[in-house]
Amino acid sequence: MSRSQLELDAVDASYGESHILRDLSMHVEEGEICALLGRNGAGKTTTLRSVAGTDEPEVRDGRITFEGEDITDLPPEDVAVQGISLVPEERRVFPDLTVAENLHIAEVVRNSSNTMGRSLSFERDQMDDEEVYEVFPRLDERRGQKAGTLSGGEQQMLAIARALKQNPTLLMLDEPYEGLAPQIIQAVEDVVERIREEGTTILLVEQNAVAAMKIADRCYVVDQGEVVFEGSADDLRSDEETRQRYLGV
Repeated sequence: MSRSQLELDAVDASYGESHILRDLSMHVEEGEICALLGRNGAGKTTTLRSVAGTDEPEVRDGRITFEGEDITDLPPEDVAVQGISLVPEERRVFPDLTVAENLHIAEVVRNSSNTMGRSLSFERDQMDDEEVYEVFPRLDERRGQKAGTLSGGEQQMLAIARALKQNPTLLMLDEPYEGLAPQIIQAVEDVVERIREEGTTILLVEQNAVAAMKIADRCYVVDQGEVVFEGSADDLRSDEETRQRYLGV
């Protein structure tokens, strides 16, 4: 029987005076791929950033729990060592460093957090580089290549691989298909499904609803910072009114 790993309970979040999330409640079950869908400006990225504990937005009300622990007010470095990694929409690889150096930085950051007295709340062996390259054979072929010279799809894989070096139990992906050709989207989908099969829960934010529904177990649709749909991917596929009104598909 599955259990809730991440829960957001009546969360309100704002950027200054701009109120984005409004009484938003949702949960992500352990071991699933959960898709968070909606149009531009609906509040999807704000939801991920609220969980990750970034400086913005400010969570003004509500509660966020992970593995039963309240993480609402934790800084991002402490959220990370709880077992949560975020791959941002911009990917943010280091363009002048090689693939191998980008992965090494992730390992250094994780080890630095440990030496600063932050204890891990989960027990999981750290992925070594060879395990990462097994999941991402394209990166294996490009170990010595500078990240800035990779294709968009390869940079996305590197961003995901770098997040996996943090050994998350929950991996949050913000628009991983953006700007990618259909065949590259399929390659990223295959990677995401493999990561889930190896025990990592996935929270996927996407505007490409068709692609997201293809691999998701459950879906949420948000509009103006509020949940307007919750159900299985099959339920959403059969709900034409919701898809047309809130997703444009």
